[in-house]
Amino acid sequence: MKSYRNGIAALVLAFVFSTSAFADDGIIWTGKTPPPPPPQADGIIWTGVAAPEPEEATLTEITLSLLQTLIPLL
Repeated sequence: MKSYRNGIAALVLAFVFSTSAFADDGIIWTGKTPPPPPPQADGIIWTGVAAPEPEEATLTEITLSLLQTLIPLL
């Protein structure tokens, strides 16, 4: 009786594991065309807000850059 039980258990396991092989892609075809794939992301997040414009050079930045160029000349 024990070998009969083991045989049935082996058949049940074989049936369970083989059903996925015959299951196709898991897609149920209804006759409609499938939707297009989603667009691929390129790492850029679009928020709809424009990037801030770079500010003009301030008087402090101009003065510092002039000092940095003049110091080696002295």
